[in-house]
Amino acid sequence: MLENRETEFKRENNDKVNKDLLAFINTDGGILYIGINDDGTVCGISNPDDVMLAITNSFRDSVAPDPTVYFKAEPIEKDGKVIIKITVERGEVLPFCFKEYGLVPKGVYVRASSNSVQATREHIRQLIRESSGDVFVDSISIDQNLTFDYAEKLFKERDIAFGDSQKRTLGVIGTDGRYTNLGLIISDQCPYAIKVAIFQGNTKKLFKDRKEFGGSVFKQIDDCLAYLNVYNKISSVFKGLYRVDRTDYPEVAIREALINATIHRDYYIEGAILVSLFDNRLEIMSIGGLMPGVTQELMRHGVSIPRNEALAKTFHRLKLIEAYGTGLPRIFETYNEFGLSPEFPVTQGGVIISMPNINNTLGELSESDKSKTTNGAVQSKKITVAESSVLKKYAGKTFTKDDVASDFELGQSGAYKLLRRMAEKGLLSVERQGKEFVYSAKV
Repeated sequence: MLENRETEFKRENNDKVNKDLLAFINTDGGILYIGINDDGTVCGISNPDDVMLAITNSFRDSVAPDPTVYFKAEPIEKDGKVIIKITVERGEVLPFCFKEYGLVPKGVYVRASSNSVQATREHIRQLIRESSGDVFVDSISIDQNLTFDYAEKLFKERDIAFGDSQKRTLGVIGTDGRYTNLGLIISDQCPYAIKVAIFQGNTKKLFKDRKEFGGSVFKQIDDCLAYLNVYNKISSVFKGLYRVDRTDYPEVAIREALINATIHRDYYIEGAILVSLFDNRLEIMSIGGLMPGVTQELMRHGVSIPRNEALAKTFHRLKLIEAYGTGLPRIFETYNEFGLSPEFPVTQGGVIISMPNINNTLGELSESDKSKTTNGAVQSKKITVAESSVLKKYAGKTFTKDDVASDFELGQSGAYKLLRRMAEKGLLSVERQGKEFVYSAKV
């Protein structure tokens, strides 16, 4: 009998035993003998019961998930001496790992020939994929040190429980007690991002601003919407005798497009959701093409096969979506009110929704409209949604940059940029008081 991929000898119990057992459970199973030298000669064990108990407790306590059902230790006699035979089966939910290190190379071992070696990161990913199937959100998360501060806040605001029981039901926690990739995506440690670029004109030649949003996908969507609102201008048109304020882009359309991109993107592909704002359009690109059997025309009519069903169910549980497949039809219906239609090109490796700037396309107040205003002056200023919100919030009051940052959940830099633009447009009066500036609305 010789050592090989499925057989390992140990003279005595030592710190390498757990590595070999872990390697067997992560590969094709095997047998570990305690009491046999490397050359195959039998030396025996004098206290087999104590050794078996020590090995069993050590392996069970140091490995996740619980490996107990996959190995069995028993004393046997060979060449007139007592040795320990430990039979290990291949695990079902791979990979198993040392709790101390988690799903990183130092924590995962596999068999290579007659040796137990650390798995590479790519091998770990492959084990996860083979074990969990081809559905990313259902697979085990490599990162198990997750927190859910933003998600918990969102569930609490909607009066929906989000304890361990609910996390298991949603699929945030898998059957083996470990966090899944769904948990990773909605956690504060989510490694995926939304990148936004603001361009001057209708091409990508000149940048005006850019921003990247990370954290839980819920936070990314909220932060991205707040950021885009700063650039989503409001213009006015007349319908008969009535003046109507109209944003460049319907907020509901932006929201639905961002949620749709988040739910349907291919998380196996590294890269961010890309949002590009031009003078004449807003483009949102999601990584990954259409699901098999789904065409652009079917998606326009609400036919949807979610790539990440568990993620879609979580959004539905939070009432962030009404039902699967309603997002795109709602976007097209919103634009139909203006006689416009977004474009929906599918490119290699991604899907883009391109929404036209309504005010840029349809035009602002005509000269005849202006004649209807008092003294020939246009009664509206071209302001953004964020600027309009500031004017309404502080009507008749004075306020500071810190007030805006706190009330609108903006960073200090974001609040400063917003107020500076408003002052340049003549929307705000600015007065210096000591070391800070105090603002008041002019309109």
